[in-house]
Amino acid sequence: MRRIDASGLVGASSVEVWDLFDDIAGTPRWMPFVRDIAAVSGPARVGMVYTERRRTFGLPTTETWEIVEHRRPKVQARVSDLAGLERTLVLTLEQRGSGTLVHVQLELRSLMPGPAGWIYEWLAGIPGGWAIRAAIHGAKRAFEGRRPS
Repeated sequence: MRRIDASGLVGASSVEVWDLFDDIAGTPRWMPFVRDIAAVSGPARVGMVYTERRRTFGLPTTETWEIVEHRRPKVQARVSDLAGLERTLVLTLEQRGSGTLVHVQLELRSLMPGPAGWIYEWLAGIPGGWAIRAAIHGAKRAFEGRRPS
């Protein structure tokens, strides 16, 4: 198993940041590599399933995710199984003054045994690490230039 972590401070309240991440269908508007969200099974909550089409390092990928934990506005966890690699993505939000600390953890678990599985997890961690950092940067950009309410 391989874990990758990324954190960043976003200049918005935890409720605003939660709403951004919770709007699954709106993800392509702010996430740089997500091209389309299809087959959304309903509002974001435990059991909700959606399919994400993205382009990472120029390669098109389609992946289906399921929300397995949904504690507004603190923690959301999603799971996916793509090409023999189980993925768990955990989003944690913590209010920090007028901003929000966003922490994203990606856990990769290969279904292949031994060294082949470890190598697969390590290789998959390269685009996975880039993706979780891009998600935080996308959330930051989504709130830049916002007019005061």
